[in-house]
Amino acid sequence: MNNLLTRTLTGALYLAVFIGALLIGKYTFAALFLAISLIALWEFYNMVILMGHQPMKYLGMFIDTVLFLLVFYICSRNQPLSFILFVVPAIVFAFILELYRNKSNPMSNISFTLLGIMYISLPLTLFNKLAFYLSQEYTYQIILGFFILLWINDVFAFIFGMSFGRHKLFERVSPKKSWEGFFGGTIMTLITAYILGIPFFLLNRTDWIIIGLIIAIAGVFGDLVESLFKRSANLKDSGKILPGHGGMLDRIDSVLLSSPMVFAYLMLINQF
Repeated sequence: MNNLLTRTLTGALYLAVFIGALLIGKYTFAALFLAISLIALWEFYNMVILMGHQPMKYLGMFIDTVLFLLVFYICSRNQPLSFILFVVPAIVFAFILELYRNKSNPMSNISFTLLGIMYISLPLTLFNKLAFYLSQEYTYQIILGFFILLWINDVFAFIFGMSFGRHKLFERVSPKKSWEGFFGGTIMTLITAYILGIPFFLLNRTDWIIIGLIIAIAGVFGDLVESLFKRSANLKDSGKILPGHGGMLDRIDSVLLSSPMVFAYLMLINQF
């Protein structure tokens, strides 16, 4: 009972902070997503350390910050995309810094440092473009719609899985996930996507339905990939920052593979 209460209170606070930051404006959005990115990246690097590697944690977090703020600046001020090249020297510095660290397995250290950027920083940085969709004016519509679909999928996949789950989806990596949960979550996500076409009018219903389908499919793979990483590090949760829910990486694992796919779809239909 205490654990359920803790989960409920933590979840409610998380939702309140998340939605509030999106609704208030562009700077609270940026602060929220940069914080999420840094916390998740820190958890990822700690997981890698448990696996016996030595990533450059602070350099990775510096690159994460520079990348996010540069893209925020580009999108909010309609600056040339070439500004993103300022992040390249920071990435090159990872190779130079490893020369002076005198650590074992330098190739894996560099690789895991940059993997964190690709796996966590880049997918979350893409939300800057969704926040300034086709203009310099900030909008929460697409981002909030994205996460509503993600949350609906998670909740109903859990409910259907617990109620009807018989056939394992990927037992080797995540024994509790079932095909019944996957299809139940997907159906409810598509229904919600159809409804979102009314209040979130920047995209039409067809686009929302396609985005919902992308989230349902790519999201479950994102969850499985993080579960695979945690098994490799012999961890149950990526961290303890969210009592009753685990770490930040546990909360956004579905986002990390679905956001690049949604971004690619929107780029395809609107060529931004």
